[in-house]
Amino acid sequence: MKNIERIIRKILQMNLQKRLILGFLIATCLTGVVATIVGIHLINKHIIGEVQRKVEQDINTARLIYNNSIERIVSQMRWIEVSSPFEDIIREREYEKLDYFSDLIRIDISQNSRNLLDMLSLVNSSGEVLYRAANPDSRGDSVMSDPVIRRCIEKGTLQVSTELMSVEKVLLENPLLSDRVNISLTETPQSIKISGKKLSDAMVIRVACPVRSDSGEMIGVLAGGSVVNKDYAIVDKIKETVYSNEKYKGVDMGFATIFQNGVRISTNVMDEHKKRAIGTTVSEEVYHTVIEEGKNWIGRAFVVNDWYISSYSPIYDIHGSIIGMLYTGILEAKYRDLKTSAMWIFLGITSLGIIISFFISYTFGNTIIGRIRLLKEATDVIASGNLDYKLGCSRFSGFDMLDEAFNNMTKSLKDRDDRLKKVFQQLTKTERLAALGQIAAGVAHEINNPLGGILLYSNLVLEELDDNKKNLRHNIEKIIYQTNRCKEIVQNLLDFSRTPSGEFLPFQINSIIHTSLNLLKDQSMFLGIEIETRLAENLPDILGDRWRLEQVFLNLFVNAADAMNGQGHLKVETKLIKRYSHDDETTEGMETEKVCLLTSTNTVKITVSDTGKGIDKNYLPHIFEPFFTTKEPGKGTGLGLSIAYGIIKKYNGFIDVESENGMGTTVTMYLPAQDGSMEQIDWANSEERYIG
Repeated sequence: MKNIERIIRKILQMNLQKRLILGFLIATCLTGVVATIVGIHLINKHIIGEVQRKVEQDINTARLIYNNSIERIVSQMRWIEVSSPFEDIIREREYEKLDYFSDLIRIDISQNSRNLLDMLSLVNSSGEVLYRAANPDSRGDSVMSDPVIRRCIEKGTLQVSTELMSVEKVLLENPLLSDRVNISLTETPQSIKISGKKLSDAMVIRVACPVRSDSGEMIGVLAGGSVVNKDYAIVDKIKETVYSNEKYKGVDMGFATIFQNGVRISTNVMDEHKKRAIGTTVSEEVYHTVIEEGKNWIGRAFVVNDWYISSYSPIYDIHGSIIGMLYTGILEAKYRDLKTSAMWIFLGITSLGIIISFFISYTFGNTIIGRIRLLKEATDVIASGNLDYKLGCSRFSGFDMLDEAFNNMTKSLKDRDDRLKKVFQQLTKTERLAALGQIAAGVAHEINNPLGGILLYSNLVLEELDDNKKNLRHNIEKIIYQTNRCKEIVQNLLDFSRTPSGEFLPFQINSIIHTSLNLLKDQSMFLGIEIETRLAENLPDILGDRWRLEQVFLNLFVNAADAMNGQGHLKVETKLIKRYSHDDETTEGMETEKVCLLTSTNTVKITVSDTGKGIDKNYLPHIFEPFFTTKEPGKGTGLGLSIAYGIIKKYNGFIDVESENGMGTTVTMYLPAQDGSMEQIDWANSEERYIG
């Protein structure tokens, strides 16, 4: 424990460069060890899985070949039944006419003969043997104990199955089969223990085909069979088809075997004497799984003299009892060598990677230290106030991402500094407008009383004038008209500076927008303007005077229509902004500062955009000032936006205008919303268009 602490203390006392190199080296070695362990595991899993999948395919192919051999025997039996006059022979008892059956019996299994039958007999409907092709002198006995023949007689249909027949019955059918059915048992260290020295039964592919008269009555059974014992045609066909007689280091790659219970009766597995391992037995594990439990077995098995990846599948008789197994196996040595070779290659590549990583880590250690010094110098420059400083990105340094992040940080600081300056300018403008509002209010109060007097005395003079003094009456009426106009202007000035009167009630801003649009959309000046609304649903309520805000929107919509000369696109949009939410990545930085000027955590943003002629940038700082207008003389007083500014400001809101010549105008308003008031709005569609 003390030694470990001493080593850790020494590592911590190293300089940064050495620690970086050591850290790279440790991480690389750990990665290499983990990758080696995982790689070896994956190689083992992949190769073993691949071999097992191949063995599963091999046993399925072997099963198909085995079933195909049975079908060939069935086809030959059908041909014999169809081509022979059994009705006349049975009726006239002229069984000597069946002597040609002997030509259908297989004599030498080593030759590629078209004959597949080792036994062929004619049985009457009572199960009595009428004729045996391979043993004509033996007849008259009953074969009802044969399950295939008995079921054929009972059901009247062709029956086929692999069955176990006693050696005595097989020799009764064909005495020449003695060498094939007498199999001596040979024990191996891995084999099961079987009592006796020879097999007492033989495995036979048995076929029973009903024989019928011309009237359709079953008059007998044609029974045939092929003994599987020491018949190598099936297993050699499996080996040739599945393994193509491939060899590895002089040893056959694959083998096939047919077991009778646990004993090999047909195989191309060779023993130490280079002979077919007939009579050897299977291991106890395989015997228990396949013969006793009726399950397929796939795994690594020692077969006679070598290890094989093997697959065993049960063979059933006509009653569903397991009487043997079908086996395919592939030599493990090839895949074992392949696995070892892949492991050594993987270890070599991993070791080479560790060595290369050491040199890379050494180089990167020096590079990182140099880059850290450069970053430190850049930080000092930024701290001195030079926010325009940028790191030069080298495409070969490997630190492009860090350089870019540093430059982005510098740019962000500069942008934030610029935005703070803009906010300061906005606050200055707000204070200037507030001061101007106070001056305007004072002037309006002072002017309002004289205007009232002028209006009063003008009306008195007008009342006293005779009707025949038309010119004088006309002049007095002009004085009254212009005085009323002055009073209206004074009233607007008071509205600009006065706190809104009336009770503050909650309302939905979308409802006010709809109401204002419905008042104007059918007017002549809006007939050629396309109006688009994108009103957010479930906006919180706003506290204020509904009539005052309708006045603001009516003013903005009329200004937009004037700017577009009756042809263009008017877009109105609302959305909710949360001060502490970062979900909307598209929100500009300036918008965040504007929201921060408000007192509410929830803010409703209203945007009114038109495609009109726009406003010159030199005029933008003055558009909220009273009596400032960009319209032609006689078409506006210059109080519309100033009154709108006053109303929004009194509701603790914020209003701003963005515009360029020929690019249209966008008016943005921010109004504080009630927290937690989220009512369902059925009438606020996400997008609605009015076409004038």
